[in-house]
Amino acid sequence: MSASADPAFPRSHERTAVHRRRLRAIDAFIDLVLEGHLPPNPKQVAERAKISMATFFRYFENLNSMRRDAAVRMAERFPLLEIEAIGEGPLKERVERFTDLRVKLWEKVHLLALLQRSTTLHDSDAAEMIEDVRHMMAQQIQEHFAPELQRLTTGQREDAVALIATLTSVESWEQYRHAYKRSPLQTRRSWAHTIYAALAAAEDSR
Repeated sequence: MSASADPAFPRSHERTAVHRRRLRAIDAFIDLVLEGHLPPNPKQVAERAKISMATFFRYFENLNSMRRDAAVRMAERFPLLEIEAIGEGPLKERVERFTDLRVKLWEKVHLLALLQRSTTLHDSDAAEMIEDVRHMMAQQIQEHFAPELQRLTTGQREDAVALIATLTSVESWEQYRHAYKRSPLQTRRSWAHTIYAALAAAEDSR
């Protein structure tokens, strides 16, 4: 029997159809979360994706496995983690570009990001993925504000990166938006002012 005729080796169009249905389910999960369903149950996901429950559990062991796939898919659907022209331009312009991007990111995906974080205590894969994203975002800060950070001591530089990363995190976004009722514009303005004040001091120390 040829590989193409063996059920264990589905034809390419069958693999493509499976991929499309699986991706549709992941997108359904993401959309439901962004609509405020925290978390959606398998029945809601299956109905939104227009697949059967049997198909859902054939593709995903449980919602935790879907959350991991959703984190990867989120980066594809919302490519706002990337900073264009990273490290280029005067400090004020870089601060404005950075804070604008972070606000746009959390406006779109904060509910999904918070849901992902809620699983870290009992899902080591989710914890590792979130740590990878956190590390990547910290590296972006170091690169984007390198001219100012390189003038600091190692300890001061680490403190500054931690300050900026924490200030512009999804947890901070939730505090600004819900605990203190700040608008996205007010949040971005506060973040930009704080970051600029912290880094301008390093720039002035030349």
